[in-house]
Formats: sequence, C-alpha cells, structure tokens
Amino acid sequence: MVNPYQNDIASVMYVDKDKTKAVVFNYLVNNRFNITATKRPVVFNGLDAKKKYMVKEINVYPGIESTLKPRAVFSGDFLMKAGYNPDVNLKRTSVILEINEVK
Repeated sequence: MVNPYQNDIASVMYVDKDKTKAVVFNYLVNNRFNITATKRPVVFNGLDAKKKYMVKEINVYPGIESTLKPRAVFSGDFLMKAGYNPDVNLKRTSVILEINEVK
C-alpha cells in the first residue's frame, strides 16, 4: 500500500578516495500533502568513521541564509549511522551539501 502522506527525496553522494571531501545532491522528487519533505535524515555512507566532518550547504542564493546549522561538526560514525537532515521541502527542492574533513 502506498502511504498518501509520504514524501520522497533522492540523494546521491560522491566521496574522494581519501575520504576527506564529499558532495551530496538531495532533490525533492515527490511531495504529497506535506510541506516538509525530509522527515528522516539521509545516511552518508562512504565516509571514515574515525574522522570529523563539517557539513555545509553550497547551493544558496546570494543574500539568502541556509536553514542548516552553519559550521556544525559531526563524526563520520554519526553521519554514517544516524545521518543528517538536508531540510529538503517545497521551498528548498534541491539542497547540495559539501562535506569536508575537520583536522
């Protein structure tokens, strides 16, 4: 049975060979009835569990502030197990994230 209140996003992530940088593309592909699309976090597989990473939204228009917490640092283990919510919704139908290792 299809859930009529379900919202769908598609995400794809590219990670460099040293697992120091990544980019994640998140897109709203289906929205039925709800305004907020991402109810659950997106899990970022392919990072290094022992490293720390900063997640930053990079497709923000000039003069507009991201809804995501700036300069937040997470462990690779957290991002791969708990994930991160890119806050994709009707007003933000695409969110591109840059992930960089913090040393």
